[in-house]
Amino acid sequence: MPVLPWFTATYTSLISRYLAKKLHHGLLLTGVSGIGKNQLALGLSNTLLCKHPSVDGPCEQCQSCHLRQAGNHPDFHILESEKQLGVDKIREGIAKLSGTAQMGGNKVLLIPKADTMTEAAANALLKTLEEPTDNTFLLLITDSVNKLMPTILSRCERQVLSLPSVSESLNYLKAKGVEDASDALLAAYGYAPLRVEEALSGDDDLSYRHFSDGMQALLAGDANVQAQTLANKWQDNAQQIALWCQQLSHNEYVKRQQETDYKRYAACVEAVKTLQHAGVNKSLVLFGLLKQFQR
Repeated sequence: MPVLPWFTATYTSLISRYLAKKLHHGLLLTGVSGIGKNQLALGLSNTLLCKHPSVDGPCEQCQSCHLRQAGNHPDFHILESEKQLGVDKIREGIAKLSGTAQMGGNKVLLIPKADTMTEAAANALLKTLEEPTDNTFLLLITDSVNKLMPTILSRCERQVLSLPSVSESLNYLKAKGVEDASDALLAAYGYAPLRVEEALSGDDDLSYRHFSDGMQALLAGDANVQAQTLANKWQDNAQQIALWCQQLSHNEYVKRQQETDYKRYAACVEAVKTLQHAGVNKSLVLFGLLKQFQR
């Protein structure tokens, strides 16, 4: 799996440290969702499992690489769960690390959503983090570092991964065929390019494109696009719509310094707060908000 361009320097640094036998056995990759932490972890795992790695990554030729390419490397384990990651799952993973590596190289345990570990699961992992078996690497990933127990944090080396630059993200999206990639589109998804890619590839989910088209029609006074119609259509994504409206009105106010834009922004802030309450009529709140934008 190719490493994303904005993580090339981090990847090279980690591999160089591994080759110099200076890589920590417990790595925690943190950063916002949608920037490619999983891809970086998989790229690193591939190199750790390779019999003839170089600073460029795995050789892709050895038996270990062939097994990994086929998806059945005996010394690579991923611990995932749909909801919380329980103690039984962690113990199962630890048991796989306790013996000698079947391929005679490294053993790698990857936990993509480390923050979903229960307290018992985290405690079960502690001993392995403190005293790992030989040639063992644990790679933990999280979007929410504050949800991890301090004891886990203290035993891992933290790699804080930043958002890519706007130009890197736009180049990536355009290379993926997103012709209308723009700063506004990126901003709508927190400047995380993989979130944009995922949103645009989904058929059912509301995308910023749909929102943008609807708002443009509303702002242009299109009689066919009424606030009530959009409110009904978008009510299942009411919180996201209110946040996008807030972003839109904020940008317009910064650009034009008009009182109308400020009033819209203030209404958006209020709507975002209101929508946090359970049982609120989302369609009604959205209708009130969207009426502010209708000409």
